[in-house]
Amino acid sequence: MRALVWFRSDLRINDNPALSHASRDATKGVIAVFVASPTQWRDEHDLSDAKADLILRTLSVLSADLKRLNIPLKIVRADPFDRVPDALQALAREHEIDSLYFNDEYELNERNRDEAVRSTFEDAGLVVHTFRDQIGMDTASIRTQQGGFYSVFTPFKKSWIAAHQDGKAREIAPKPKKQPALAIKPDPIPNQLHGFAPTEHLHNLWPAGEHHAAKLLSEFCAGPIHSYKDDRDTPSLDATSSLSPYLACGSISSMQCITAATEANDGKLDSGSASAAHWISEVVWREFYRHILVGFPRVCRHQPFKPETDRIKWVDNDDHFKAWCEGRTGVPIVDAAMRQLLATGWMHNRLRMVAAMYLTKDLFLDWRKGERFFSRHLIDCDLANNNGGWQWSASTGVDAAPYFRIFNPYSQSKKCDPDGTFIGRYVPELADLEGPNLHDPSKLPGLLRSQLEYPEPLVDHKAARERAIQAFKAIR
Repeated sequence: MRALVWFRSDLRINDNPALSHASRDATKGVIAVFVASPTQWRDEHDLSDAKADLILRTLSVLSADLKRLNIPLKIVRADPFDRVPDALQALAREHEIDSLYFNDEYELNERNRDEAVRSTFEDAGLVVHTFRDQIGMDTASIRTQQGGFYSVFTPFKKSWIAAHQDGKAREIAPKPKKQPALAIKPDPIPNQLHGFAPTEHLHNLWPAGEHHAAKLLSEFCAGPIHSYKDDRDTPSLDATSSLSPYLACGSISSMQCITAATEANDGKLDSGSASAAHWISEVVWREFYRHILVGFPRVCRHQPFKPETDRIKWVDNDDHFKAWCEGRTGVPIVDAAMRQLLATGWMHNRLRMVAAMYLTKDLFLDWRKGERFFSRHLIDCDLANNNGGWQWSASTGVDAAPYFRIFNPYSQSKKCDPDGTFIGRYVPELADLEGPNLHDPSKLPGLLRSQLEYPEPLVDHKAARERAIQAFKAIR
C-alpha cells in the first residue's frame, strides 16, 4: 500500500496523526502533498501576505524534515477549492496511490472541499483516512445535556476538562516511521504565491517551522507561563508565548501546547499554578471556537452568531474606518495597537479586544470590516479565533461581552500600559508626554496640544458609548 498524506494547517512532523498513521500503514512508501489555492485564499479567505509567506517558509522546513524520512513533498496548485479533488486524484494516479490521509479542518468551505475529495477518491476505489488534529475532543463528544453545542465557554471548558481527565482527549501521535526510498523528487517550494506581496521584514521576527515553535513552547513553559496571568495584559512585556502564528499554520499542535503546559503545572489542567491553568484555558478557547464553526456554520458565512444583532444599523463612515486602519484615531492605545499590527503582522491579545471594541462601539462600524482587516494583516489569523474575537467584542457572538459593557479606551490604556512604554514605542510623536496626557493628549492645554502632530479623537467616548447602548436596546 502506498499512502498520500495531504498537509494543510498541520505543517509539522511531530504529533501529526495523519502522517503518523500513514507512515505505519504504508508498505510501498509515503508521498506528501500541499495544495496551494492562492486566488481563493486571497479573494475569499482574506489571507494576509504575512501568513502566506510564513506558510511557504514553513513548507521549506517541512520538506527538509520529510526528506529525512524519505517522504517527498509535492506542491500542487488547485484554484479555487472545487478543483482540489481532481488535482489530488491526478497526483494519486500518477504515483499509484492506494490511500489518502489527512487531518480534519473545521471551516465550512474546507469541510465542503474535504467531502468532495473523499467522494472523488472513494468513487475511484481509493481509501480515505481522516484524523482529529486541531481539537482534543471530537465535536460530537462535547455537548450540552440537551445534546447541542455549547455557546458559552465556561461550561464548555468544564466538560472539556472532565473528558480529558476521563482519558478522552486526543493523544500525542507517535513519531512517523522512516520510509523506503522512492524515485520521486520533492518539488521546490516557491518563494512567493501569486497575488501576495513579500514580507521579508518579518522573517527575523517570525522564524518558520516546528523546531522554532517547539523551542518557543519549551522556553515559555520553563518560565513565563508561571507569571502569565499577572503579566499577560501588559503589551510592553514579552509575557505571552508568541505561539499563535505557529498554531495557525500548524507547525505546533494545541495538544502539544496543553501537554507541555500540564507538565509544567505538575500534571494539573485547571488548578496548581493559576497562571499555567489560565494559559491552558486560553488554548481551550481556541478549541471552543472550532466547535462553534461546526455547530453554528452561519458564523462562517459572515453572519452574526446572535441573529437578532444583524438588525443593528452600523455607521458607514469610510474616513473613520481608514483612520482606524492606519492608527490615526486620536486614541493613543488604539493607534499603538494598530501600528503594531501594521509593523509586525501581530497584535497583543488584550489590544485586539480594545481595538475591536473601539471600532464597533465607539466608531460603531460593522465588526465584519474589522474582522476582514485583521485577517488581511495578521500573521496568526484563522477564521475561528478571528471571528470569535470580533463577535465577542461586537456583542454579536458566543459568550459575548454584554452590549452595555464597553471598554473605555483611556481607562484600558492606563491599566495595561501605565507608564506608556508601549504607546511610546509605536506612537513616537507622543513619546515625550507623561502621565494622563500620554493616554489622552486631547486634554492638554491648547498651546501644548497644538504643538503635537497627532490627531484629535474621532469621537467623544461618552457620547459614542450611549449611541451604541441605545442601538442595541432598540433590537431587544
